Amino acid sequence: MLTSRSTQKITDKVVPKDELLEHVDIKAYYEQNNRNLKFHTFSLNYTKNSDLNSTKIISLPTTSHGLISAIIHAYTLHQHLRISPDDIWLTVAQGVSKHIWFNSESFRHFFVDHEGKKKIEIDARDILNYKNKVIYGDWLQIIEQLSNAADRQVEILDLKQLFECDFSTSTKASITASKIILLDSKKAYFRYRLRGGCGIPKVTLEGTLTDWLHLQEKVKKLCNLGLNLDFWLSRLEPVITQFIDTYKGNVDENFWNMVISQIPLSTFETTDGWSGWISSLLPYTKQICKITNNLIVPNNVPSGLVNVPFEFKLEGEKLHFALNCSAGFLGVRQDIIDNEYVVSPVIGWYIVDQN
Repeated sequence: MLTSRSTQKITDKVVPKDELLEHVDIKAYYEQNNRNLKFHTFSLNYTKNSDLNSTKIISLPTTSHGLISAIIHAYTLHQHLRISPDDIWLTVAQGVSKHIWFNSESFRHFFVDHEGKKKIEIDARDILNYKNKVIYGDWLQIIEQLSNAADRQVEILDLKQLFECDFSTSTKASITASKIILLDSKKAYFRYRLRGGCGIPKVTLEGTLTDWLHLQEKVKKLCNLGLNLDFWLSRLEPVITQFIDTYKGNVDENFWNMVISQIPLSTFETTDGWSGWISSLLPYTKQICKITNNLIVPNNVPSGLVNVPFEFKLEGEKLHFALNCSAGFLGVRQDIIDNEYVVSPVIGWYIVDQN
């Protein structure tokens, strides 16, 4: 395979130095310098031109920027410099990305029409896997999907085609790098997220279709009672509709995939929050706060039981009891049906003596 290139002599005024600096394996280098990080994939643009220093880099570069270091080393050692349009363009794209980041609010109207950060989420369950504490799979596809998803959200100024490396020298590594830089340029406006690992493979909706339609009618009646439940029922009704559609066989896989997902709440929180339609089933948190955005903290989920205190007097024996009746969900169970594990809630009630 012929490769186009131009090699030009610059000057005869310097004597090249035959000096080989110490090299280390590139992956080992980054693992050594980032011991607190776990690497799940490692891809590099490294063309093997000889058996010398294959997949290795200079152990003590002059800077942390590869292109700048290459130019400096070539200059100080009087050695041949080789660069590609990808090297230059990625550096330029990084500069543009940082400029956008540093002035994100000034440029917001060029890209989006929303405030804050909008979540962009893709389903990675069929793409990535987890084993032996390593996430592995087709990371190129993940980045491609994130890039496309972010591009669809941009309202005005689209940089996707401009930012991407599209030279004859471009490789999978450089093209992917340019897409990641594109994501970086928009990080002030979006939160990126992969969803993977968990899901509901099958669902059984007990009862008849009439039962589920009746449930829907009961929920609608709540809307007409004037109890100011719109903050909750507006989230609940679409979920009920999806249940009915599922019963009919019109399964929306995305709906079931979105039942729950963990999201970080803030730097100061010790646990993640739960986002998804699961919280549409609840009007309030344990702390009696309205749930309005399908987001709840696990330790703030209310109890599945209601408690009703009452008294019981046994007149003939002159005894008095302070009792409590608890009813609702007592827990959850697993059964093995047709060689499948089936999980279901357990409904019940009980009465206790408060004394």
